[in-house]
Amino acid sequence: MKGQTNNPNGRPKGVPNKLTSDLKSRIAQIVENGFENVESDLEALEAKDRVNAYLKFLEYLLPKQRETKIDVSSLSDDEVEELLNKALNKVNHEN
Repeated sequence: MKGQTNNPNGRPKGVPNKLTSDLKSRIAQIVENGFENVESDLEALEAKDRVNAYLKFLEYLLPKQRETKIDVSSLSDDEVEELLNKALNKVNHEN
């Protein structure tokens, strides 16, 4: 019968198929083996291009930040001033 397998329950949810798993392993091995070349290639780039490459790498390491919007129209001048001071203090302490 079409679609019938020896496992009527199928592959458990969240488990990648064997092809995907094998492909990811092979790609990881290529990246690992060629990493020294990537490092020297990065060093050969102009500063602007090197920064762009680093930013691309960071996308895989850091979670994306969501933009936060605050409607300040309902805040008093004192409350807006307090928010600005807190933000400036935070920036100054991070540097």
